[in-house]
Amino acid sequence: MATRPTLPYFAPPESLPAPLPRIASILASTRFFPSYQVGSKVVHFNQYYVVKYGTRVRLQEGENMLFVRQATNIRVPTVYALFYDEKTSYNFIIQEYIPGRNLLPHWETLDESGKEAIVAQLRQYFDQLRSLPSPGYFGGVWGQRTLDLYLGSGMDASKTSDEHKPLPCATEKEWVDNMIAAGKAVDAFNKYPNLVGFFGHAFHTIFQGHRPVFSHTDLHPTNVLICDDGTVALIDWGRAGWYPSFWEYCCLMAPLGHDCDFDSWIPRFLDEYLVELGWMYKFREWILISCL
Repeated sequence: MATRPTLPYFAPPESLPAPLPRIASILASTRFFPSYQVGSKVVHFNQYYVVKYGTRVRLQEGENMLFVRQATNIRVPTVYALFYDEKTSYNFIIQEYIPGRNLLPHWETLDESGKEAIVAQLRQYFDQLRSLPSPGYFGGVWGQRTLDLYLGSGMDASKTSDEHKPLPCATEKEWVDNMIAAGKAVDAFNKYPNLVGFFGHAFHTIFQGHRPVFSHTDLHPTNVLICDDGTVALIDWGRAGWYPSFWEYCCLMAPLGHDCDFDSWIPRFLDEYLVELGWMYKFREWILISCL
């Protein structure tokens, strides 16, 4: 089984493709990748490195990638450094730059055989994740907090500390309790206590009997890279962890715009949970009220 790294973490010097960039050079870089998270910046530093840094960056994301690299042969960026800088109060993740194209809009240029080749790789990747021995809890890797978008602080960007994220759950019932607690944190929804009670009853009825499986949970097409050699790489593991088996499929399907045929291929690499998906749509709407 994969071994948890000691933080701060630095890869052995002989494994580095070039000297690690210094903090001052990272902060001065203007080669930004798009970042949709407040308090997080992602820069392309020379031909070898991508650096993610900021107050909202969690070193647990790098630990997730190290875990996946040790436990599977999934193509993920090599992690070269994980550390906190006291002067800036930033966390830093220095990782491998993988040349490639995002799945979208590249997907729309592919014929049937090209799409089948990508989906076959994704199926093999997720079969590996599903086959990893469960630690017997629902939560972050190595017993850490759950960093999923919808739990704890939900989508409230003002709540930045990890204390708003739930600790590992021993049972799926506890996981569902955390879902309900996240919904109750939405002030606007608490005007309807009967509806909150109904959702709680429905969630505990529907969301049961699922085992914990290691999940990416942010498989947006922008986090799927098609490398120059045709292999698929998965990036942005910040929300990964040991989650109920329905969670990956539902978290991918619920926010999709359904404006291309990619969603029709998803059942070829992820098992479907259609009943759970219907209630996850409702749960997502519940949480999104906090953003209105």
